[in-house]
Amino acid sequence: MTPRARPMAPDDRRQAIVEAVIPLLVERGSELTTREIAQAAGIAEGTIFRVFPDKRSLFLAAAEEAMNPAGGEQAFDAALADVTDLREGVVVVTDRVLDRMRLTMSVMMAVRPQLIAAFHEEKAAGGKPDHGPPAFVLKAQSDLHARLTRLFEPHADRLSVDPGTAAVALRSLIFGAHRPELGMSPALTADQIADLLLGGVLARKDL
Repeated sequence: MTPRARPMAPDDRRQAIVEAVIPLLVERGSELTTREIAQAAGIAEGTIFRVFPDKRSLFLAAAEEAMNPAGGEQAFDAALADVTDLREGVVVVTDRVLDRMRLTMSVMMAVRPQLIAAFHEEKAAGGKPDHGPPAFVLKAQSDLHARLTRLFEPHADRLSVDPGTAAVALRSLIFGAHRPELGMSPALTADQIADLLLGGVLARKDL
């Protein structure tokens, strides 16, 4: 029997479907069907298409949510609410970003065929597709930079650089720390990243 979706506000329904899709994309990749999505979300298959025009738009919405989740700002602030020590804050944030990055990489690999297809369809239609990252990727990076900058701002008087530059340095270490698809091993831990960022690579006797 086809499940009957319980009443929900449109935005809540959209969010529920997107959240159901993300782990399925990680597990099944681009072969995921709308039937499987409907079963996971506990809704009829037709409900999906009352919220999303097609499967591609749903997959891209899932990629956006994986990379920059709704409520991410509040979750970031909550994670640091009781943290006053800078090193501890760097470790907490690094762990969170590394976890999110692993999830995002899996989801983006799954939706890559959709992104490529959209690019070629727009090109075939005579349009001028953007060769750069999708807008949601750029927004996610901008939001992350703002959050990392806020991490350093209360400690600005102790820094040798401005908080924005410290944020760039931390982001660079995090993004370079775990790239298994490039054969980069071993990965850096959150503690190692914090030590490298705050202490550098020179031994204390050589500073």
